[in-house]
Amino acid sequence: MTTKEFLIDVNSDVNDILNTNFEFGITDTQLVPSYEDPSLTFENGRTKKGKTIETCVLFVDIRNSVALVNSHQKETMGKLYTAFIKAMLSAVDFHNGFVRNIIGDRVMGVFPKDNCFTNAVDCAISINTIATRIINKHFKLNEFKCGIGIDYGNMLVLKTGIIKQGKDRTAYKNLVWIGRPANVASRLTDLANKETKKLVYKVRRNPENPNAWRPKYAQNLGRFGHLRMPLIGGEFERVPGQPLNLSSIEEIEMSPEEFANSIWQYSVTGEISTLGGKMLSFEKKEITTTNSPILMTEAVYNGFKSKNLNRKCITQNYWTEKKIQVKDYSGKVFGGEVYWLAMDEITI
Repeated sequence: MTTKEFLIDVNSDVNDILNTNFEFGITDTQLVPSYEDPSLTFENGRTKKGKTIETCVLFVDIRNSVALVNSHQKETMGKLYTAFIKAMLSAVDFHNGFVRNIIGDRVMGVFPKDNCFTNAVDCAISINTIATRIINKHFKLNEFKCGIGIDYGNMLVLKTGIIKQGKDRTAYKNLVWIGRPANVASRLTDLANKETKKLVYKVRRNPENPNAWRPKYAQNLGRFGHLRMPLIGGEFERVPGQPLNLSSIEEIEMSPEEFANSIWQYSVTGEISTLGGKMLSFEKKEITTTNSPILMTEAVYNGFKSKNLNRKCITQNYWTEKKIQVKDYSGKVFGGEVYWLAMDEITI
């Protein structure tokens, strides 16, 4: 086949896909589609059939895998990757999930809708236990870490690939999972167990006195006499005898943007202060934090909590809200460092 013939074939495939209808069955099935699912098709010239599923998606991958590769022998890394992938597949399978993608050191698990919240979160706990209390035992510097992300929602499932004979035939076929849950879970995985650095300003100040100002009033003569009404425009005036700032001292942290927007200077004395009080001192600091190894969306947390109200991880608040920004997701993020106590009783 010449290059021209190859490009003509590709053009024909693209035209067929873009100009043929897709049917997505709105299913209530509790099953996770597989590539061999007869209701998923990609035959040329026919209506393509896909499925929709509403459930939990979990991603997990190794943190700092490049650094690990650079600091260990190839044999060690080969053993590590093999052990990690096998353990992750076993964890998803044990918790009634199905592995639907493996890309390098990243594994994707999808769970049947029935009891998906409990299965997905318990799977994450097992993965964290395996990573921290089994695999990491073989690394002296506690180098091995992994991040886990979970989301819940609707996804479209499509079959994609080409017909190929021989030993490589399975490598050219796959399922495509389209939808927010897969994207958000993957992004949570990128953030989980990740060390982040942020610049903050630590400010010491005398807080602003809330009683130092009052609305400015005008005397309005009405039918029943004088009536004091606030002036339109929200003007304020100083309260005689009240100091501008309290004598107490507070310490707050501000982002560089918050600090820049808050700082100002008195025109008469040249004194520098902040909008919230009289500044006594400030210090610029870089703070290093590490995100929780397990991160989940609000939908997953609420779903898990509703089914497990008496679980220790719920009653003792092992899962807490995290101030994490996730692209294309506006809800709350919950996370925690949770593992199975049973592992502490096992010697490896």
